[in-house]
Amino acid sequence: MIQNCKTLEDLWTEVHSINNQHFPENDLMPILGNGKTNNPKIMFVFINPTHANSSSRKDWKGPRFPFIGTKAVWRIFHRAGLFDYDLMKEIEISKTWSIDFTNKVLDFLKSKSLYITNIVKWTGEDATLPNKEKIKLFLPILKKEIEIVQPEYIITFGLIPFENLTGQKIKLGDYYNKVIVDKKIKWYEKTFKNTSTKIIPCYFPVGRGNPKRATEMLRLINKL
Repeated sequence: MIQNCKTLEDLWTEVHSINNQHFPENDLMPILGNGKTNNPKIMFVFINPTHANSSSRKDWKGPRFPFIGTKAVWRIFHRAGLFDYDLMKEIEISKTWSIDFTNKVLDFLKSKSLYITNIVKWTGEDATLPNKEKIKLFLPILKKEIEIVQPEYIITFGLIPFENLTGQKIKLGDYYNKVIVDKKIKWYEKTFKNTSTKIIPCYFPVGRGNPKRATEMLRLINKL
């Protein structure tokens, strides 16, 4: 049972059980959260992983976390001042990530008090948005993950994680206009069991999102 999970290891066992039970035909591994796992300053919550993540392969022997082996999201983090120049340079020239390099990125996330995860821990062949059933299935996992990790801030990319965590609906364009004019981030306080945190919405930084606006918002977030 999810509510009986006391550690992330317990929770990941539950994630694998859910995937095996509901999606036995899927050959892609679920992507877990990782980074600083105890009271990070920031937890980044994306939507759902895809096969582009190198750690979605069953033969992957290293840590699993979002965007391993990809470039676009790390570019946005770098432009916003949240990611290391030398690591970004290596990502740009490398076709694949070694396990050693993956661990370097993970060590950087830990050193900067960052944690990165997805609302849906099921890996698909493409970036199609998850349906309501998948969100409902995995949302309790994310809420328990927040309870265990206890982040100070949660940055939600896209409205799916924001609305499902806060129960509120906003117009992201209106929110963006206000924080850019005020040059000050507004957050939404939320408590998950005994964990109080501040949730901040942000544009999805790649693909269907708005990389330019996401970068501007992340630069302000980086000043918190």
